[in-house]
Amino acid sequence: MSDSDKTEEIVDYFGECVIEEVYDPALFGANSIIDLTTKNSIDQKNYSVFSSFTEEQKEKLKELMKITTVDIIYRFLEMIEEHDDEFKIVIEKGEETYSLTDISEKMGSEIADAEDEEGWIRKFSEL
Repeated sequence: MSDSDKTEEIVDYFGECVIEEVYDPALFGANSIIDLTTKNSIDQKNYSVFSSFTEEQKEKLKELMKITTVDIIYRFLEMIEEHDDEFKIVIEKGEETYSLTDISEKMGSEIADAEDEEGWIRKFSEL
């Protein structure tokens, strides 16, 4: 496996974790609250106002939640890169150790969700 392939594999592994353990669960939870399908009685009570929303309003709110979630993850990754001398995300694979900020040119751009981008969301999201 070439260094380039290994680097992509490591960055994608991290991205898959971000999408499967942060992005998808956050949006699933938000969508279940918006749709009032959550089993959490406190959320059902606190957000019962959503029952009066039209389907279009609910879809727009879900869209906003998606955009906001992507933005939060993007800003978090950018913060890690900007403070690389203080924060390190290290991935150990076998005998080797990789600094994610060293092997990814622009980690925040990996989460890309644009139509023409092949970022982590398109690769790994179940939603």
